[in-house]
Amino acid sequence: GLVVADSFLASGVDRAAVRSGLDERGRCNGVRLARLVLDAADGGAESPGESHLRFVLWAYGLPRPETQVRISTHRGDYWADLGWSRWRVVLEYDGLGKYRGDAGDDSHEALIREKRRHDAIQEAGYRIVRVTKYDLRRPDDLVRRILALLPREVAESLTPSRELILLCTGR
Repeated sequence: GLVVADSFLASGVDRAAVRSGLDERGRCNGVRLARLVLDAADGGAESPGESHLRFVLWAYGLPRPETQVRISTHRGDYWADLGWSRWRVVLEYDGLGKYRGDAGDDSHEALIREKRRHDAIQEAGYRIVRVTKYDLRRPDDLVRRILALLPREVAESLTPSRELILLCTGR
């Protein structure tokens, strides 16, 4: 649901209009959950993987991340998929497409370009967590990796949702 809601917002669907439509439905089945998903949706997500990653963060009670975090570096400005500027921690969802390169590029050029981007972001003082679809299959481990980079009080104040974690883990 979050993937779909993110996609709708990214395409220009008006959040207020959707909210109004949900309000008209009253207390019908699924409306409460649809409102929660709409509140969590963010039009800045650029892929289903990024939406899925945000869902995991939401389920485990992490603070809501910013999407498309702008980072100024000596090589110019870059945008990270999501993260928390205040803690200088960003998350990059890496699908295979990122390393295949654009038309005309070979995979080596794409990999070198991404390596230079990664180094520039780190040199600007940011810590980067790279996430793949395999990490999303082990959300407990992924969340531990992320929490290791955030202030201790974040981990101490987590309010995970058992209901949402069940959706993430299937257990």
